[in-house]
Amino acid sequence: MNAQAAGPLPCDQVSLEVVPRSAHWAGFSGFEIKSNGLEVSCGFHLPLSDQFTLVTGFSAMSFVNSFDVQSYAVGTSAEVQYRPDALDNFGLYAGLDGGVVLGYDGFFPEDRMVGPFTFAGNLKGGVLFDIPQTNMTLFGGVRAVPPVFGHRGIIAPGLGVTYRF
Repeated sequence: MNAQAAGPLPCDQVSLEVVPRSAHWAGFSGFEIKSNGLEVSCGFHLPLSDQFTLVTGFSAMSFVNSFDVQSYAVGTSAEVQYRPDALDNFGLYAGLDGGVVLGYDGFFPEDRMVGPFTFAGNLKGGVLFDIPQTNMTLFGGVRAVPPVFGHRGIIAPGLGVTYRF
């Protein structure tokens, strides 16, 4: 059950996700166009059973934050994928990401900052589609940052692709 990395990367799958818009949990007035996030992740695909897979790894993200400032994040992730036989090439995923973010200095209270960085995380979930006769999976879902520390939470749709080596 151990994942074996193939090739020069320290992982056995790579994902690219686009997060085109976001909405705040407090006072939903529609989606904001400024979020335009892009995440690249390197993961390990660990089969737990015929229908369940655990994917762990690390990622880097670039996005425009709620204060209209270009921001960057690096961190780790864990995700459970469920592919029931009855759904053929479709499945579901749920997980969480956590790490450090650069771009909130001067906007968050000093007790939330470590130098120019703050810690952050998000929940994620959605639908998977394994493209037949390829090593590729398309996915679409939602990322959610709960409202904590007196700040509004965020919900953002995401679309992406994963390639397994």
